[in-house]
Amino acid sequence: MPTTKQEIELDVAAAVVWKSLKDQHTIFPKIAPQVFSSIEHVEGPDGVPGSVRKITFGPIAPPGSYVKEKILAIDMEKYSVTSEEIEGGHLNQGFNKWVHNINVLPVSDSKSKLVLTTEYEYSDSKASENSKVLETTKEGLTQLFKGFEGYLKSPEVAA
Repeated sequence: MPTTKQEIELDVAAAVVWKSLKDQHTIFPKIAPQVFSSIEHVEGPDGVPGSVRKITFGPIAPPGSYVKEKILAIDMEKYSVTSEEIEGGHLNQGFNKWVHNINVLPVSDSKSKLVLTTEYEYSDSKASENSKVLETTKEGLTQLFKGFEGYLKSPEVAA
């Protein structure tokens, strides 16, 4: 299965990033309202393998755009979570499968590195379109997590 990987360095400790990712349902719509209208838990116990969340996209996306993601694995000690899109999102853009892993690695006491890995499948007839979607997704994730970094470093949060 094809894979794409990107790394984003953040000037925030890995433990702080990991802890704050648990609150992304409130943080992401606050820091990126054009991208995220809401993130809500819709199925199973929250934050454990098998649970499902629905992300409703903001005005940057066509009206009604959303994705449902199912958590496949989570490792609290290694700061790693793997989820799969099960409805909407990239599956509505020609992909047959989209499995995403976020791993937060410590770089120093005050810095971390996000390693974002995505495994995907799509039909060959959509190859050129899907390569554009992959690049747009990578750019969007970089912007999102740099905004997340800014939020975590803001005086009201960092205090």
